[in-house]
Amino acid sequence: MSRKNRGMAKRNRKRRTRSFGLATSFICLALVLTALVSAAVIFFKIGEVRVEGETRYEASEIIEASGLQQGDSMFLFNKFASISRIFSRCPYIDTIQMKRTLPDVLSIVVTPCQPMAAIYSEGGWYIIDQNGKILEKTTTAGASALSKVTGGTLESPEVGKKLKFFEQESEKALFSVLNTAKNNDILNYIGDINITKVYDIRFDYMERFTVCVGTYDDLVRKFKFVDAVIEALGPNDRGTIDVSDGETGYFSQSNVKK
Repeated sequence: MSRKNRGMAKRNRKRRTRSFGLATSFICLALVLTALVSAAVIFFKIGEVRVEGETRYEASEIIEASGLQQGDSMFLFNKFASISRIFSRCPYIDTIQMKRTLPDVLSIVVTPCQPMAAIYSEGGWYIIDQNGKILEKTTTAGASALSKVTGGTLESPEVGKKLKFFEQESEKALFSVLNTAKNNDILNYIGDINITKVYDIRFDYMERFTVCVGTYDDLVRKFKFVDAVIEALGPNDRGTIDVSDGETGYFSQSNVKK
């Protein structure tokens, strides 16, 4: 074998040796990491479950709904199943996060749903949030502080589920009004909402006016006309504001009619 060939063979052996050493190192590292993960799964148990965030529910109610117990693995419990159970039993919760604090604390971090309106159906009032989730079924007294919606028919309403109308246009009409009002910070001034005819939507406003918006098209523009009309009125004026043509606003002096 020539000197050149002997040199090449020597270099190849060195490369193989280095490659073998790197592979061995990676295998050892993987084994160590696997052992650490296995140890964490086996030895880190839930010692305490905490509830953080604003909520109308007692911490014990949320913990019970989660199905989590002391002694469960901090890493092997089914997080998504626990969250689903909480949503099912505590509909007034909007978001849920699970947070681990080693060695043994698991925190359930929640934010509340904000009731937006109450819809009459099947002999009661269904309270909904801004996403259309049904939070509860209650009496008129229980829904007294919210905008009450009449018109449209709910399809198999179920607490904890998103509402669904038999008439799809009714749902579009309702949430167009609610979301536009919310975005303009006037939702608290809106009373009863009538969407019986989606081409003739009406709502009570500021306990002084009935507002006729017609269809739910161009609501942002129509709400501006409502503001312009009110600015031109006196503080004791009451009546009907009609912005249904989308071009201007008209005021008729009268008693507010629902």
